[in-house]
Amino acid sequence: MTVVQDVASPAADQRLLIISADAHVGPRLVEDLRRYCEKRYLEEFDAFAAKIGPIPTEPDDIVAAMRKRGIGRELTAAMAWNQRSEGHYNPVARLHDMDSDGIAAEVLFHGSQNFVPLPFDANSLFGNIQSANTGEFELLAAGRRIYNRWLADFCASAPGRFIGLAQLPIWDLEASIREVEWAASAGLGGINFPAADAPGMPPLDDELFETFYATCAEYELPLTTHISAAPPTHRYWKSPYGGAIGLMDSGWWCRRSLTILTLMGAFERHPGLRLVLTEHPGAWLVDAMEELDSIYDYMQSGPLRANLPRRPSEYIREHVWIGASFQSRPEAEAAVGEGYSERLMWGSDYPHAEGTWCYQEDGDDVHMTHVAIANTYHDLPLREVRGMLGDNALQCYTRLDRVHLAAVAERIGAPRPSEVLRAGLEPKTEFHNRKTSMAFRTKGHWA
Repeated sequence: MTVVQDVASPAADQRLLIISADAHVGPRLVEDLRRYCEKRYLEEFDAFAAKIGPIPTEPDDIVAAMRKRGIGRELTAAMAWNQRSEGHYNPVARLHDMDSDGIAAEVLFHGSQNFVPLPFDANSLFGNIQSANTGEFELLAAGRRIYNRWLADFCASAPGRFIGLAQLPIWDLEASIREVEWAASAGLGGINFPAADAPGMPPLDDELFETFYATCAEYELPLTTHISAAPPTHRYWKSPYGGAIGLMDSGWWCRRSLTILTLMGAFERHPGLRLVLTEHPGAWLVDAMEELDSIYDYMQSGPLRANLPRRPSEYIREHVWIGASFQSRPEAEAAVGEGYSERLMWGSDYPHAEGTWCYQEDGDDVHMTHVAIANTYHDLPLREVRGMLGDNALQCYTRLDRVHLAAVAERIGAPRPSEVLRAGLEPKTEFHNRKTSMAFRTKGHWA
């Protein structure tokens, strides 16, 4: 798909308002998080930190640690390269990296590939509970409170530029509702929502979830689920094919929330409820809507239709967004061509090695994020491109302010369409992490 358009006029060539709907932080256990630990848990906190041990920070040590986990050499080297920035946990360094990429605001998940877990939870992946038992729940909840309070202070360091996603003790819905209320009062802008039916998590149609949904809708905090949750019965991780099975499983497992919340009428009962599915590669949304609509129309779905007055796709087009991390050219073309670009929100996946951000020592060269944007969006309709790069996020995460962020974009010198929305934009020197970035995919979801 190629659309010829004039981006040279002053009106069309205003700076791009770029919001990353997928970015990560990795606060250090002792240096950053310990001060937020309640006194009654300090002994357990110190024991947990000692068990985790020293976090590798030198490139060679990072590579060695990653290799022990079975991660390939190329990806390991890219992860180590991006550890050179302190932006994982230092807001000053983070803003420097954002400004250099021309990014006005970010949505923040935990998990920045720097080995640091949530307190008391070494197995959590971006808020998706992997395993737990009732004897651990008290400490797991305390760890989430520690992280949330650090995150609120991190976000407050640059008002209006971060949407922090609160972690919840989702196995305890009453406590989760209280934490949602605290998160709203502390300025956090969303909820890091685990995949449906995570260990210990009540079913999404639990009666108390209705109060939870109403609370999130009232405070305009979108439920945001990051990929990387596997089904509880996933037994293949240690096999040579376990990672591949995990990639297949994690996408559809996380997307079950879209199916369940839509069909159970959560969006019908809670008009302000929003759901975001982040880092779910591929052009799958239209197929998902068509299948749900077909089920709705199926002759045996009378009970469903009696309780759901509108077709599933209508709710999805109003209540669901996709965090289109490192969006590829084919994904962008499909979104524009099939008419669902307004549901997509671009993300850099900072500072992950598969994302668009790459640590660069030469400040004069073009940045990999800009090359990725050029590769994905060149010659596509400017209105849709502006939507995917930032405007759609403004509609989803309502705590973001357009006027404030437009001023930020001007101050940091965010790129103009004429500068980056053109084919052939390339650096003087090849990027260290280009081969591991998924922004340049041409062969479907993953390659």
